[in-house]
Amino acid sequence: MKKSSLLLSIIFMAIIVNYTPASAASRIAVTINPPSIQANMGDTITYTGTITNSSDVEVSNIIAYISLANITQGKESPMDLEDWSANKAVKIETIPPHGTYEGKWPMRLIDSGSYVAYITVVDKNDNTPVSSMMSRLEIQRILRLNPHNVLPIAIGEPILIGLIFAAIALRRRKGIV
Repeated sequence: MKKSSLLLSIIFMAIIVNYTPASAASRIAVTINPPSIQANMGDTITYTGTITNSSDVEVSNIIAYISLANITQGKESPMDLEDWSANKAVKIETIPPHGTYEGKWPMRLIDSGSYVAYITVVDKNDNTPVSSMMSRLEIQRILRLNPHNVLPIAIGEPILIGLIFAAIALRRRKGIV
């Protein structure tokens, strides 16, 4: 009797020790599309993120957001997306069992260099965030300013305004004298 209860206790303890609750990492998968982009400054691109619930239960209260990091040599840093994208975080109420959610993040490219974009999903009911693979983003510098059209305006306009004021002053002086 004692041996069988001891054996059952050992089996029970082994089951408890090996039991791990399902975390967000095992229930949720995140992908980003396209996997890489080459574009020019000023272009607008759209990333699509697919969040998949691979569990048999509904997942709720999820927040998904896109992040951007500069990986240009000597300028490595995370980027503040305030100027790049208006759609920062998306709240997802529920994803059904074995269902998916597709989110879109438009982005206006404002600076040249090498970047990586990735989507992170935070489950409010879990302590582990889940991120997608990184999407490489190469942005080429484009000079859209034509100095031949701007220079005559930049110099000629102040001269023209000065000549108009000089003519008005000269006319008034002739009328007074």
